[in-house]
Amino acid sequence: MEPVRRRPAVASTLVAVPDAPRADLSRRAFGHTADRTQVVAGEAAAVREAATRVLDGETLSSVVKDWNERGLTTAGGGPWRVNSLSGLLVQARLVAPPRILDDDTHRRLLALHASRGKGPRRTTRRYLLTGLLRCWRCGGTMRGMPRAGGADLYVCPGPPHGGCSGTAVTADHAEDAVGDMVIAHLDAAGVPRAPVDGRETLLELAGHRRRLLELGDLWASGEISKEEWISLKRNVGNRARAAEAEVARLSRAAALRDLAGSGRVLRARWPSMDVEQRRTVVQAAIDHVLVLAAEPPRQVFHPERLQPAWLD
Repeated sequence: MEPVRRRPAVASTLVAVPDAPRADLSRRAFGHTADRTQVVAGEAAAVREAATRVLDGETLSSVVKDWNERGLTTAGGGPWRVNSLSGLLVQARLVAPPRILDDDTHRRLLALHASRGKGPRRTTRRYLLTGLLRCWRCGGTMRGMPRAGGADLYVCPGPPHGGCSGTAVTADHAEDAVGDMVIAHLDAAGVPRAPVDGRETLLELAGHRRRLLELGDLWASGEISKEEWISLKRNVGNRARAAEAEVARLSRAAALRDLAGSGRVLRARWPSMDVEQRRTVVQAAIDHVLVLAAEPPRQVFHPERLQPAWLD
């Protein structure tokens, strides 16, 4: 449980952050203008506030949650994440003219950042179901979490990372159960075998990406305003993401067609397949897997907790 700390009084300075010059805003660093000749007053105050809070023992997650709730965005207009704030606080430009932090504060931040990376580490595990498990409570994407003193888990991350932290499942149990489900499904009747043609979707996606680049050029040249650029970028970006999802779906449907009826062969090969090979098979059959709440006794794994959404 994260400690609850009173926010420093400097937080009140975060209203009315001045805009940086329109040109090159997408490459601007938070706290400085695009040409690095001036500080952006409200953002610089936010950096100093975050430095004070972190050095006083508050977690990065708590600061990120607070900033996002207050509507403070990155220089590019996006929400803050733990990694982006962590990286911001150790940037050398913060103590270069025009400086935002003093040297002592920056040295302490660098030491704190370095201390988080110390200690022995085991070999990083590659998780079969990364990006495929969904929390039943909030719909958030679950991620692998190694544990030194117990079995690895898939967990719904906390709010700063887009989840609710309310669901977890043992990684080995989930991966074994999903593998069995997929192999059985591939031998079941009704698996699609029709060929898939995604050429039109690929052309559509290429067009959306080209328009996004053109919008950036129009904004950089001053032909459209910041507000117009943001609105148009959002609309075109949404269409591009939809086309990307459709391309991925068609690709996986084609893979599923090729794997149909191969469950018996795959079951024999499964133990010798590496994570990437298994993942290719799983992604061909499943869009995602909903992880339900654990029923008592919680120490017993129930495969019924895993509800796959099949691509067919």
